[in-house]
Amino acid sequence: MRGQRLRTMSCSDKLVRWNVLGLQGALMSHFIEPVYLSSVTLGALYDAGHLARAMCCRMNELAVALPPGYRLHHPQLNRVSVADQVNRSTEKTTESSLNWCLGDSTAEVIHGPTGRLPQTSGVAGAPRVSKHRLAELFVSVCRAANRPDLLEAGSYCDAKRGAAAFQQAKQALLSHCRKKGYGRWVHKPVEQEQFSLPNTY
Repeated sequence: MRGQRLRTMSCSDKLVRWNVLGLQGALMSHFIEPVYLSSVTLGALYDAGHLARAMCCRMNELAVALPPGYRLHHPQLNRVSVADQVNRSTEKTTESSLNWCLGDSTAEVIHGPTGRLPQTSGVAGAPRVSKHRLAELFVSVCRAANRPDLLEAGSYCDAKRGAAAFQQAKQALLSHCRKKGYGRWVHKPVEQEQFSLPNTY
C-alpha cells in the first residue's frame, strides 16, 4: 500500500479526533459526556515531540471553538521499555483485524478488505463493530433509558446528526483541519449510514 492514495485517514488523524470528540461517538453522546483516552503507549519509532503533535498539540487553537463538555485532551504519552526493533514491513501483514471488549467471550476476527466476518454474507456477516450492529445496540440503550424520542430519527444517519453538541465539535475539528492546511477529512459514502434503525423495520 506504500505510496497509494487511500480512502481512510491516518492512525494519528483518528487518534487526534478521539482527543477532541471522545471515543463514544455521536450515538452514545446522547447519553454520556465525552470519554477520552487516559494514555497512549507506543513501541518502536517513539518520539515524544512528534507523538504529542500528532495526538493532540496540533489542535491547540481549536479548544476555544468547542462546545461545553468537549475539550482538547492531552493523554499521557508512554513508550514500552523494550521496543521490538525488527523491521516491520506493512506489505507482509495479514488482512485480518481483531476486536475485543471487556465482557466479550472471545476476540472477533474480521476480514479487513471487506470489513466482514470471514466466509459469511448478508447481515449475518456484519461484525459487532459494524454500523448495523451499533445501530441495534443504540436502539436497545434507548429503550433501556426510556428515550423513545431518540428513535424518532428513523435512520442511523439522522440519529447521529441529532447529537447537536457532538456535531458542533466535529464541525469545529474539520474546519480547523482545513484552516491549518491539514487537508479535508476523508468521508465514507453517505449511503453507508442511510439505513433505518432496527425499531423501524
